[in-house]
Amino acid sequence: MQTGHVVYKVRDLDAAVADFRSRGFVVEYGAVRRPKNALIYFSQGPYLELLVRTGMPRPVLRALAALPANPARRFNAWERGPQGLCGLCLEGKDKELDAVVARLHGRGLLVSPTRVDPHGRHLRYRAFFPADLDLPFFMTHFSVDPRPADLTHPNGIRSIAQVDLPLEGPRRTFVNRLCDDGVLRCVPADGTMRVVFDDGTELRGPGPGAGGRPAGHAGR
Repeated sequence: MQTGHVVYKVRDLDAAVADFRSRGFVVEYGAVRRPKNALIYFSQGPYLELLVRTGMPRPVLRALAALPANPARRFNAWERGPQGLCGLCLEGKDKELDAVVARLHGRGLLVSPTRVDPHGRHLRYRAFFPADLDLPFFMTHFSVDPRPADLTHPNGIRSIAQVDLPLEGPRRTFVNRLCDDGVLRCVPADGTMRVVFDDGTELRGPGPGAGGRPAGHAGR
């Protein structure tokens, strides 16, 4: 699998979009009406998702919480957490996602959403959110690739060059076996979640940030 995208929790989506645009990034909302996220795409490699809320209705979260693996914990952590880096998604083919679900014995939530983006494209995919919050979540490639061709952001950045993800030993081994794309770097659990752009600037957090432990932000 490949490093798909990094989730950055925000308290105010419009303010976050304005902030990242002021830093020279091209940012687009995830939907035309009532967006819950915004995206900073790159032509190659992972992108950045600015997330203000998961969109999961409270009755659904309560129902999920009643399940043995309690997959709602991840969404609740994102909803209630502070602003900053808070999650990582690994992306691959359908058979790769199925293999991950099997290796984790299905402990988590498997969904098949569709999102209509501002360009009118229906983005279909499957996603798996493990019950283990320290693991990344997983998804298939979009049915339509939303990444723009040959994009250089106004600030000169063209890609995310590196993502540091803090994980303890066995989980680090598990993720390293799944993803060796040269972008993801699993670091010890006491390390810092970090996104490094190709110009050397970065977003950084003070602690673990894989699934439910949001990390802070040190900007450009």
